[in-house]
Amino acid sequence: MSENKPKLLYVYEERIPESLRKLILDYFLEEFEIETMTYKLPDSDKCAKMNWAELVLFAPGRHLSEKVFESASHIKLMQLWSSGYDKFNTSAAEKYNIPVANNGGANAISVAEHTLLLMLAVNKWLPDSHRRVVEGQWTGNSHGMDMFLLHGKVLGVVGFGNIGRAVAQRAAGFGMRVVYYDPVRASSQIENQLGVEYCDFPDLLSTSDVITLHLHLDESTRGIISKPEFILMKNSAILINVSRAQLVDNEQLYIALQTKRLRGVGLDVYYQEPTSPDDPLLNHPNVVGTPHMAGSTNDAYITAMQNCLDNLRRAYKDKKPRWVVNNVV
Repeated sequence: MSENKPKLLYVYEERIPESLRKLILDYFLEEFEIETMTYKLPDSDKCAKMNWAELVLFAPGRHLSEKVFESASHIKLMQLWSSGYDKFNTSAAEKYNIPVANNGGANAISVAEHTLLLMLAVNKWLPDSHRRVVEGQWTGNSHGMDMFLLHGKVLGVVGFGNIGRAVAQRAAGFGMRVVYYDPVRASSQIENQLGVEYCDFPDLLSTSDVITLHLHLDESTRGIISKPEFILMKNSAILINVSRAQLVDNEQLYIALQTKRLRGVGLDVYYQEPTSPDDPLLNHPNVVGTPHMAGSTNDAYITAMQNCLDNLRRAYKDKKPRWVVNNVV
């Protein structure tokens, strides 16, 4: 193995399947000298691994103690495989002047397609329909009396970054009118290009037939959907959350479903992961769930690896990395 190869530490969670780990290792192995590490290692071992490395790839990014970052102050870049970084200790990285970057929106299209999948699944009762076919129990189905089109409906997009915009673009193909809310309004050029309208948050909640969340989780967005927001929504509305579970007050979400303040919910993220089979929310007939997989497609993995590889190369050559999410230049 060449001593001139950059030293890359690949950090992964134990639940990541071996096939995906191999895909990542094979992709980076030719260009880097690679060591691996799991989050279960004791801090002393993590520190030793960090001392060895020049660059670190996290797939996915999870919390590390400040002690580990203290031993990593020489690291040129901590590169996250994912777009989300709320579970990563970005403040500790910042304290030790280590830049942290996400994947530059590599999974945006995958998440956007999954968002539309959940909208359709909730509106068309897909899990129940599939069950009826498998069990041969066609008698008793509603013949569409409780199913709805996306066409002609108002879609409210909360958070208008890469994913929110990708959702808006695809929803237009279904004939939906798209409104959005974001603390930073998009330019008029982007609004015109995507055919979307900006509105304030309460108006979006009260006028939308479908509300979809595409926000990073922080203290300003935690619980952004709770009892007052459910009261504003149409009782015929559906809510889609493929971002972070903590954006929504779980107790109030269940109450809204039970009291028919909300017609249905599509979820890809949960307070407890893996989920519990006796969770009353997930057993509600108007909830469709998928196992935190919205951004997980083979195509998205390829794009993420390309973005991560490009960024790691840049950092190793002392060029400014892209998509830095903490305040390190």
